[in-house]
Amino acid sequence: MILVTGAGGFLGSHLVEHFKSIGLNVVPLYHASEVKILHNRWEADLSRIDHILKLCEAAQTPQTVIHLAGHIDISLKANPVSPLMPPIPGKEDIPELYLANVLTTANILDYCLNKGVKRILYASSQAVYGIPSDEILTEESACMPLEHYAVSKLCGEYLLKAGSHQGLAVIVLRFPGLYGENRTKGIVYQFCKSALQTEKINVDTDIPLPLDVIYIDDVINAFEKAVHYRGENWICLNISTGEPCNLNLLADSIAELIPGCKVEHAAIPQPVVCMDSSKAHAVLNWQAVPRCERLSSMIKKIRRAPFPTMK
Repeated sequence: MILVTGAGGFLGSHLVEHFKSIGLNVVPLYHASEVKILHNRWEADLSRIDHILKLCEAAQTPQTVIHLAGHIDISLKANPVSPLMPPIPGKEDIPELYLANVLTTANILDYCLNKGVKRILYASSQAVYGIPSDEILTEESACMPLEHYAVSKLCGEYLLKAGSHQGLAVIVLRFPGLYGENRTKGIVYQFCKSALQTEKINVDTDIPLPLDVIYIDDVINAFEKAVHYRGENWICLNISTGEPCNLNLLADSIAELIPGCKVEHAAIPQPVVCMDSSKAHAVLNWQAVPRCERLSSMIKKIRRAPFPTMK
């Protein structure tokens, strides 16, 4: 049995649906104010120890836990010394971030150790690297989080690394921002929408923003392969296209797929993020589909359901 926390989120809902479609025994766990344990669905608040204790009392013990549950709240603002310097934290819900991303991870770790769960897969983030310290980011590159969301994800990694010394196999997957046709609030969708509606993309930011993106199906495929990994007790993997990316490069990639589309680049120089995913390829035999192919397919799908104001 595979238990998936955060099953109500963008990644979680797609992951559960895919795992069920290929015949895996998966149980989704949804956030709720009361505990409910059914055969094919669990509900609980993972920040509450009384809920964790009730989960521990459940008869079923998962072989694997995929921990996706958490709170995303990324806010950055211009550095007061100079807008060209790395940005500083903006207004984030700090208590909620550490409650949802650190305390819940600690509780899930405790649950896994008490129940004898064999392995946990943890969704981490490209954000832990901050402004890239290397031209190509490997799993050994320095982690210098810029804001509290990234710090909370890195805290989760450290918690689980300690747990790996207690007999729990831990696989950490670090991936950038997710996009897909039905994630209409994401930057990729918004760039595509602007390009299709106005034949123009305006990269509007006043900070140097370290940004990379990856298509949701590529990340789901990485989790599928990681479920079957039986190697060392601790491993951290970059899950990325391996291609350089920032807001300007992303806009250019989309514009190239839409004839006549022009791009107005950000006035502030944008750092290039290039995450090396060769380790994931070697360990999991995983590789992302090139970004241009994913973007081209996404644009075609969006065209088939045009926006009301599209020309």
